[in-house]
Amino acid sequence: MTTFKTVLLILAAMLAWTAFLFYGTDSGFLLRGITSGDTADDFIAAAEEKLQQEFAGNMAMALLEDGEVVGASFHSEHQPVTDSTSFLVASLSKWVTAWGVFKLVENGKLDLDKPVDSYLTRWHLPESKFDNEEVTARRLLSHTAGLVDSLGYAGFKPDEKVQTLEASLTQPADAPWSNGAARVGVQPGERFIYSGASYTLLQLLIEEVSGQSFQEFMATEVLNPLGMNHSTFDRSEVQGRSLAEAYDTDGSISTFDTFTALAAASLYTTTADIARFMKANLGPNPVLSQESLDAMYTPHAFLGKTGIHALGPKIFARDGKGVFIHGHDGSGGPAINTAARINLQTGEGIIVFVTGNYNYASRMADYWIFWTTGIADFVVIQANKNWLLTLLLLGYTMIIAGGIMIRRRWRR
Repeated sequence: MTTFKTVLLILAAMLAWTAFLFYGTDSGFLLRGITSGDTADDFIAAAEEKLQQEFAGNMAMALLEDGEVVGASFHSEHQPVTDSTSFLVASLSKWVTAWGVFKLVENGKLDLDKPVDSYLTRWHLPESKFDNEEVTARRLLSHTAGLVDSLGYAGFKPDEKVQTLEASLTQPADAPWSNGAARVGVQPGERFIYSGASYTLLQLLIEEVSGQSFQEFMATEVLNPLGMNHSTFDRSEVQGRSLAEAYDTDGSISTFDTFTALAAASLYTTTADIARFMKANLGPNPVLSQESLDAMYTPHAFLGKTGIHALGPKIFARDGKGVFIHGHDGSGGPAINTAARINLQTGEGIIVFVTGNYNYASRMADYWIFWTTGIADFVVIQANKNWLLTLLLLGYTMIIAGGIMIRRRWRR
């Protein structure tokens, strides 16, 4: 065997090994998860071990099976945390807000495909080169209405004046990361663009159509009927309740911000209440019909052919046959991270609320998806990068050594 053929053989083997690693990573069978155990207690123990390696002021976690809580974990640096402790859950609020929109539909007061502006009197979308008549509640729910604010609300500190809803839609004062104005900047229905202003506009829509304040409507039509008695969009109602302390990443205690954008970012809730909410998504409940639930979880925003967002919840995983992991995350100041995921086919789910850490909840939820389905995302792959690099280099070393040995034997 010539040297040239030996080199070609080695390169072909290395290419095959690389392709195998890519396949093993994509399919998940080469990756290592948070635990090799298969019970809720195993996962919770592994999550608690991860938490010991980083700071979190407060943490509340619950795992669900068949829609029921089967395991929980709580951590606090100071005041105790339980399943009845209220957390500000940031953008997780959007998922609950979607139920309010669908309740108006069921009450015959709202058409998801009718122009939103036709329902409004207090504020209207500014003119643009695009047709505002194509901005509908359906598209606002799925972030496909063409709004280009990319919010991200920061909220208002205790000494700051809170904007009116109309002023926030025109130009939010708590939008440090973007321009923030609610305006159409791309063709409605063309593509997914995450938009906090879309849900602030839905907040105005709910108030105009219902004739009630957003807080009152959500309490009477969604939260109370679902038994979410420790949940509210009205910050004043949190006073006197068990409220998680608002930690920053340096361990200092801060305060939760106040929001104009209630629908997008200002739900206060508990793990016990979100567990009730997630169970309600699985079937019969006193608020929405199965027809509404089916519509809510149908993909409406896509990357290529992959559904990434439904009408309220995000889509986190597919099994090749259909979408089956839905949920939402939240993140904000001073250092809030929340995550909830539900498998609509099995009733398995996870809820994680944390203060003092910007990504622990989302990471644990992603680990949970891999633990229950074998489907890995960037978080899990990134956590396995050293392991994968070791496999890659070990394979290359063995291939090169094997090629040299074959060459020597051939020459003999």
